[in-house]
Amino acid sequence: MNQDNGCNEADCGSSCDCGCSGCGPVVEESQFSKDMQALYDAGKTADMMAACSKQLAVEPENSEAYFWRGVVAAVANNFEQAIADYSKAIELNSRKAVYYSYRGSAYAMLEDIKNAVMDYSQAMFYDPKDWMNYANRGVLYLNNSMFEHAIDDFSKALELEPADMASYVNRGDASAARNLYSTAIADYNKVIERFPEEPTVLIKRGQAYYEIGLIEEALADYNKIIELEPENMQAIANRASIYMGQERTSEAVADFTRVIEADPSDDRPYFFRGIAYAAQKNFDAAIADFTRAVELNPDNVLAHHNKALCCELQQRTAEAIIAYKELIMRANPESPETAHAKERLQALEQEADGTQLQ
Repeated sequence: MNQDNGCNEADCGSSCDCGCSGCGPVVEESQFSKDMQALYDAGKTADMMAACSKQLAVEPENSEAYFWRGVVAAVANNFEQAIADYSKAIELNSRKAVYYSYRGSAYAMLEDIKNAVMDYSQAMFYDPKDWMNYANRGVLYLNNSMFEHAIDDFSKALELEPADMASYVNRGDASAARNLYSTAIADYNKVIERFPEEPTVLIKRGQAYYEIGLIEEALADYNKIIELEPENMQAIANRASIYMGQERTSEAVADFTRVIEADPSDDRPYFFRGIAYAAQKNFDAAIADFTRAVELNPDNVLAHHNKALCCELQQRTAEAIIAYKELIMRANPESPETAHAKERLQALEQEADGTQLQ
């Protein structure tokens, strides 16, 4: 056997059942495994467990029985037991790709990334044509910010299974994480061509459009999502941000208000609606929103800063002084906001002292 074909075991031959494509005809699936699959499809896990126990009583070294018992444990979210059973199956038959694949998934559920990656890789070695192992390992790489490796795995999965829409989405996410937004858009387009009303992919594409300056395209995607899901707050908030950039402040206020109504405990929409009010020169409304933002999140330095600026414009000097002091107490001492706050605080306090002397 040549290792490029997926298996180089010395005794690999026509009778091997390791599952690799280079070993000749794969041994036909046993009747026991067919029965287990049927029970699994029917959701009869208790019957599966009984059948596994019966099989092991007769044949204590039956790897398939341990494997399917592991499947039952995984269905019950008992991943430690599943790993123990898959490991026993591997001990009895170390060249069965599916055993490594399932154990890899159990390790992944326990966030044991190193062992999960190793098992998926071993499964690929014995069965290089199974696209799911590439897709699953790619997800682990994606979730752990190993974006180049993720892209490679999703690309291989798609080479083997071009209809796998999830790998297009995941490869798009990995590309977007590397700021390759045009490449990400191409992958999202593949999914949207097939599922034109999929909000989760539309919002990803909208964000990618926004990042490369295709604002109208981004807005069209967000409008489509809101048409499909009127309560999709992420799309509404993203649309509001675009409206702000387009100086469509009334529409931005309306969208941020909807987001606030959906979750009044989030300081961010109050802050951004305050910015929109300030752009309209509605400074009292802006101050009210900045005040609410810092009540919810006292470390929102920009909310303190903008509140102080608006208070100055409204000649609410005492409130401005308090806001600048809060900012100085909480902000990075080296930040430009801190420097400006110290400058304005000194000026306002001097003005207050001068007024008192008069």
